[in-house]
Amino acid sequence: MTTNSQKKPETLFLLLILIAAGVLRFYNYGGFSYSNDELSALNRLHYNTFAELVQKGFYVDGHPGGIQIFLWQWLKLFGDNEWAVRFPFVVFGILAVWFSFKVAKFMFGTAAGLFTAAALSFLQFPLLYSQIARPYGSGMLFCLMLVYFWLQLFFDKNGKLNNEKPRIRILAGFALSASLCMYNHYFSFLFALIVGFSGFVFARKNNVFHYISAALVAALLFVPHIPITLNHLTYKGVGLWLGVPDKMWIFGHIFYIFDQSVFILSLFLTTLLALLFVEKQGKSMARFRILLATWFLLPILIGYIYSVKVNPVLQHPVLIFSFPCFILLIFSYAGNAFNKLKPWILAVFLISGITGTTLINKYYQAQHFGEFKDIARLTAEWEQKYGDSNITKAISINSPYYINYYLKRYNCGAKFAVYDINGIEGLEALSTVAKNSKTPYFLYALTKPAPAEGEDIIRSFYPFVVDMKNYGALSSIVLFGKAAGSTYEQANGLTEIKSLNANLTRDTAVQGKTAGAYKMDSVTEYSPAMELNLDEFINNGNLVFAAETDLFSGGSTAGSALVISIETADGKSLYWKGAESRYIETPNTWQHSISTLKMETPLPIGAKLKVYFWNKDKKVLYLKNLGCRVFE
Repeated sequence: MTTNSQKKPETLFLLLILIAAGVLRFYNYGGFSYSNDELSALNRLHYNTFAELVQKGFYVDGHPGGIQIFLWQWLKLFGDNEWAVRFPFVVFGILAVWFSFKVAKFMFGTAAGLFTAAALSFLQFPLLYSQIARPYGSGMLFCLMLVYFWLQLFFDKNGKLNNEKPRIRILAGFALSASLCMYNHYFSFLFALIVGFSGFVFARKNNVFHYISAALVAALLFVPHIPITLNHLTYKGVGLWLGVPDKMWIFGHIFYIFDQSVFILSLFLTTLLALLFVEKQGKSMARFRILLATWFLLPILIGYIYSVKVNPVLQHPVLIFSFPCFILLIFSYAGNAFNKLKPWILAVFLISGITGTTLINKYYQAQHFGEFKDIARLTAEWEQKYGDSNITKAISINSPYYINYYLKRYNCGAKFAVYDINGIEGLEALSTVAKNSKTPYFLYALTKPAPAEGEDIIRSFYPFVVDMKNYGALSSIVLFGKAAGSTYEQANGLTEIKSLNANLTRDTAVQGKTAGAYKMDSVTEYSPAMELNLDEFINNGNLVFAAETDLFSGGSTAGSALVISIETADGKSLYWKGAESRYIETPNTWQHSISTLKMETPLPIGAKLKVYFWNKDKKVLYLKNLGCRVFE
């Protein structure tokens, strides 16, 4: 039985943990750019009727409609700025910390609850997804609520099977929580199913009928959504861009849970060891630990099998719903009594965790998602400085709405000549615009993955960099110039460490524009190659290989390309990149072709670099100044 003297430090620490969770989540939560997913959700809210919202807002999306319906109503009341839209999700995140305490306390005791709540308050995983308006922070809360009511259905406060009939309040809470999980996200739906089926292991005569009835109520609440879910099952969804997970994926996920930080991982390990030392006579709660391990691992296993066999869906955010089970499992060994050294251990754990997140890992300085807000700001700023009519603009983005949302905020009416640079069609569109552009400047922005060739194409016509900003996380913006600015190497902070030049024999029979050039024709498929053993750079940092040549042709050279190839010592290809000449060539005019390959992984011993021009269709063309530079 807990006395008032024991309860006082518990209440104080819980209050401090919730304050910490609130401060960490509310700090600058509306100051950073909407993510791609948030803008996608906002883009599907501009409908006047509920029927339109269903048909165009989430019937075609691949996620359950619960969060879209909530946001549709919320925006009507509070508008669509970041501070208003994200506010309820921050609150959900704080409530999830509180519910994690309640669940852990019910299972293992007060100390376990406090340490679990402390961990959820500062870990980046729950923090990050409590600061954005997506179904992850909300789903974590709903899943913890589900577990809390589920526990009260089957167990008493001593962890023994409950012999009493469940109260209506508990049954209603379980049914509502399960329904919220189902409407929130399909992985929170999956978690609810796993927890739901676990109940039949512990169900007895006194509660099995009530349990089935509550589950049926939850299922009935989801019935209106079933046709929509059936449609979602026909979609490929994120499998269009998400890779198949490898066999070591789960270990990467566990490291992700600990902020991908050796400091945070070490903090958890030392805290656990300290608790094991202090709590030597803790009660055995094997059944709860088995449950938590099952609830944590099953969604990963199911997601992995589905991703490998059917369609890739496994990514870190979708496992946030089961993630608290792992933290609960770790701190199950903290036990119940919150006395002796435990308050001191908790204080050190909480302070160190907050320090690790904010100061060591620099959470608030990091770029966690793609950038839209600042790209719009710089676009508006550059337009004002250099003139709208003097800048040709191209952007790689999922929807024009995503950038227009922020351009409107900066009173900028910028129009982009290209909005999608993926695939052959995107590169051809970019090529056409760059070739025909007469403006002195060319703005190029990326908000999602795009072919590396895009930047090379632009540099063939706009060789200078006037201004640029790289946000990491797949976002960047560059203002290229035709006649003025820094070199590409200067702007990117590259240091040249090697230079190669191909031995091109001059064709003395050729006159006019091509005089003194190297001729390729029907019998010349490959130019002379430059080769370099890369062992001399084995201790260097990230390498950039930049191949360049001047090209002249009388017509289309089809698939001909300036090639950079890296091979193993025995000739096996490691990397191959070809800058196709058709994207930059103009008939009967000399053009500058560029191919850039960035290396961010170590190369094996004996790796070799080869650079050459591949005249794939053996057309007549001419080359000059074929060379390659190596940068660090």
